Order: sequence, then structure tokens, then C-alpha cells
Amino acid sequence: MTSPIARQLHAGRWCAFGGAALVFFFLNAATFTSLGVVLFTMGADLHWSYTDTGYGFTALGLACGLSSPLAAVSMTMLGGRGSLGLGATMLAIGFGIAAITQSLVVFFVAMMFLGLGYTLAGNVPGVYLLAGWFRRRSAPIIGYYLMLGALGAAFGPPVVEAIVRRYGWRIHWQVMAAVAAAIAATCLLIVRDAKNPPPPQGIAAAPAETGSGWSYRRAILTPQFMLVCAAMIMTMCCVTTNSSVLVAHLVKLGASPTAAAFVLSAGALTATLVKGGSGRLCELVSPPVLLGAGLLFQAVGCVLLAMADRPLLQYGSALTFGTGWGLSFVAAHIVPLNYFGAVTGAKILSVVALLTTLAAAGPLAAGMIADHTGSFAPVYDVYAVLLLLLAVPVMIMQAPRHKAALSLAAE
Repeated sequence: MTSPIARQLHAGRWCAFGGAALVFFFLNAATFTSLGVVLFTMGADLHWSYTDTGYGFTALGLACGLSSPLAAVSMTMLGGRGSLGLGATMLAIGFGIAAITQSLVVFFVAMMFLGLGYTLAGNVPGVYLLAGWFRRRSAPIIGYYLMLGALGAAFGPPVVEAIVRRYGWRIHWQVMAAVAAAIAATCLLIVRDAKNPPPPQGIAAAPAETGSGWSYRRAILTPQFMLVCAAMIMTMCCVTTNSSVLVAHLVKLGASPTAAAFVLSAGALTATLVKGGSGRLCELVSPPVLLGAGLLFQAVGCVLLAMADRPLLQYGSALTFGTGWGLSFVAAHIVPLNYFGAVTGAKILSVVALLTTLAAAGPLAAGMIADHTGSFAPVYDVYAVLLLLLAVPVMIMQAPRHKAALSLAAE
């Protein structure tokens, strides 16, 4: 028989996993991927241009990126449990403000709260919480957590579209606010932090502790780091833009809003499934090759999306782009860990996440181009060219050589 302490430990682990996965699922379902669905109706009702709606999406992206350092501060002061609860509360406030929106300024404020909530309740505190509970089995557990959370991006668009179509966009935001408040209460009730958790990522662990010989500063000056950054920025720029304008783009090409939401969902579901298998694939194939292949798949998906005036093309483009998204996302996380060691590589990933704030400009640029040309197709064509230009150097990228290793080789 298991002891009461063992049973309590087991329950604590799975309550932490369930709470973290629930929050991450909701985040992916209700924010970035689904925002373009509700903005399509909001923009028409409030007489916003495509540029205006792009500003809203950019505000959310900027809020997420610029607030990313606060995740480590929140985990230090409140722990993983407190960070999840506070983040979900910020989401509830943001959704509530969005429900009473009458102007872009009010909507920007709502997006700022949503971005802060995403940072405080997203994958950084989630991974930190689970790493404390599942010390020996953290890798597969974190993989399951990320995959379950990413499923929200697949389920969100059709659900949001159905709510908006039947009840209107204000009711949608009210429903999201109520769900966020319930999730905040659930996390505070059932989630607990493990005793003696590891230090929050990005605030402890000196360079000397990496065991790889790479210091943080030296690593971020390598061409390999810059290529990984560029790959992630382009990937997130495409993903963010897609989430923002895909519904409007496909409606312009003759699809219904419901059909467009399902296409968006299909791409997210494909990316989720690919992410689930890409970790194992990185053990069999060179991660830089997978990263470059992911960029190529995204480029082909963008070309197809630009002319997707039939369901076959629409779903084909979604599956192709989703495959590239999943491959690139996972491989871009593995490459720095392989090149620079676990601790320095993890620190670099936090810098990469901060720099991907630049991707927030994608929806705004797409809206401006559509207002000027009457079509979103040029946006996808430009993305395809940039992805192709980046894919080749990424695929042939070699591991960086540390100065200490070069000195030993010279001797």
C-alpha cells in the first residue's frame, strides 16, 4: 500500500499538471488564434479598417513580448500557483474590458491586460511549476502539457465563431471573462507549488554552471543564435498574421466565416500534432535541417494561402503551413539547447521569446497592405519569399565552435 504522503504527492503532481494544462489550453483557445475570428465581426460593427484591427492584434503581441520578463518576477514572488492565478485574473479583466469596447483605445487597454495575463499564466510559469513536481520525468510531462495546451488553438476558432454568430461579439467576450475567472479560482484552489522547486528560468544559474563552456553573452553573438532568432521571428510573424487576417482573407476569396474558422482550426491542429512528434524526430534528424524544412513548409503554405479560393486549396494550405509551424517551433527550441547547453540555451530561449515581439508588426502591416491593395494575397507572397531566403542558411547551419575548444584543437 502506498503511504498517505505518497498519495498526497501523487495528487499534488496531477493537480498541478491539470491546472497548468487547463490554463494553457484556454490561453491558446481564447487569445491569439481566435482573435482574428471575433475581430472580423467587431471591425465591421464598429466600422474599423483592416489597419485598425491590425493595431489591436499588434497591441496584444507587444503586451506579451514586453511583459515577458515579468514571468520570472512573478514566479519568484508568488510561485507557479500564484502566477497562474494572477495571470488568469488579468485575462478576466482584459476580456471584461473588451466586452464594453466602443473605441480602439479601450480595445488596446483590453489587449494589454490579455497580453499580461498570457505572460503570467502561459508556458513559462507552467513549465516551471511542472519541473518542480516532475523532476525525474519532467521532459515527457512538459511535452504533454505543451501539446494539450496547443490543442486549444485548434478548438478555439470554431467555438468562438459559433458564439459570435449566435450571440454577438460582446457576449463572446463576457463568456471568456467568466471562464477566465472560474479558471483563476480553480488554480488557486487545486494547484500547489512543489517543495524546493528549481530556480525560475532566466534569473538563476550563472554561466559557469552550464557545463557547456558557453556564456550567455558569447552565445547571443554567434551567427547561429541570430539565425534561430530570425527563424522564430518569421514563424511567429506568419502565425500571428494568419490568426489575425485568415478569416477576412478567405471570406474575400468566397468562403463563409464558419468555413474560414475551420480552416484556421485545421492549421492549428496540424501544428499541434506535429509538435507532439517533433521532439522524437529531432533525435533522428539534425534539428537545423528540421528547422529549415519547417520554414520551407511554411513558405509553400503561404503561397497556397495567397490563392486559396477553393476548399481543397484552403485545407491543403492549412495542413502544409501547420506542418511547417510545428516543425519550426520545436526545432527552434532544441537547437539552442544542443548548441549552448541546457542553462545557457534556456536563457537564450527567453531572449528569443522577447525578440519575437517584432512579429506583432505582422498583422498591422497586413492590414495596411489590404487597405491599400484590396487583398491580403501580397502579404502571403512576401512571407513566402522571406521564408525561402531564410531556409537555406538555416538548413546548412553548423554548430558554433567555442574559443576554448578552438584553443585545445590548436594545441
